[in-house]
Amino acid sequence: MPESITKPSTIENFMKANTSLRIGADSIKEFHTNLDIIAATITNESEKAAKAAGRNTIQPGDVKIAITAVTGSTSDLKHLFKQLEKLNAKSTADLSVMIQNWIDTN
Repeated sequence: MPESITKPSTIENFMKANTSLRIGADSIKEFHTNLDIIAATITNESEKAAKAAGRNTIQPGDVKIAITAVTGSTSDLKHLFKQLEKLNAKSTADLSVMIQNWIDTN
């Protein structure tokens, strides 16, 4: 079993510090399981980015690339544009209508 990124008690403390609601034990377990999966995936994607750049050291930029790839973050305009390039003609037209509707209402 791979090493976990953190302990369940740390997750519980974090959650308690960020909500006034009670936290079920199953919720902590679910959070922990998914946090480990996300962390492992980001680590693997970071490694791929470093290797693709010809390095054997993961650097902050590799982590940023990995987080964007894993979370689908669109805060990175280059990533967003790459996603838009993948759209077919109909989806591009639909997006254009959505953008125009947003412009008209704002």
